[in-house]
Amino acid sequence: MNTGTRRELARKLGLVEEEIAEGFKYGIPHIVGEILEDGSVFLSVVVFESARHSFLLRENDRVFFLYPAEERNRRRLFFKLWRFLDGREEDGAFVPGKRIGGILKNALRREGFDVLWINVRPAGDGEYIDVWAVKDGTRYNLLFEKIAQGEYVLLEMEKV
Repeated sequence: MNTGTRRELARKLGLVEEEIAEGFKYGIPHIVGEILEDGSVFLSVVVFESARHSFLLRENDRVFFLYPAEERNRRRLFFKLWRFLDGREEDGAFVPGKRIGGILKNALRREGFDVLWINVRPAGDGEYIDVWAVKDGTRYNLLFEKIAQGEYVLLEMEKV
């Protein structure tokens, strides 16, 4: 994503700033967005009462995402969201957008997960991988997209 897209994202975050602030009264506000290849950005805000969700999906010339807007400072929120969209992890955290290389099951074990089940779903030219795993006594449903041979991106992580 280029500089123009960054500017547009920052501008659109400013437009939904009041909705995000209002959302804190009812739960955890989340930014729902779509970014087109031409740099167009579309954002809206949804609120989950007590849940925190995030996902990142790259499809053709678009990026779709859901990201918790837990940061009240707009500039910090922008930088955290930008890092998330760029696939860079935050402080080594295992969060959607994280890229994993190698054998997926082994990579998850290195992250501290015990893998219970893996299912590969073909999707057009690519593959999605559903994983049930346990870490520190908590069960997770994980969704990965295979982006190349031996390379995966975490799209969604949900505590069960």
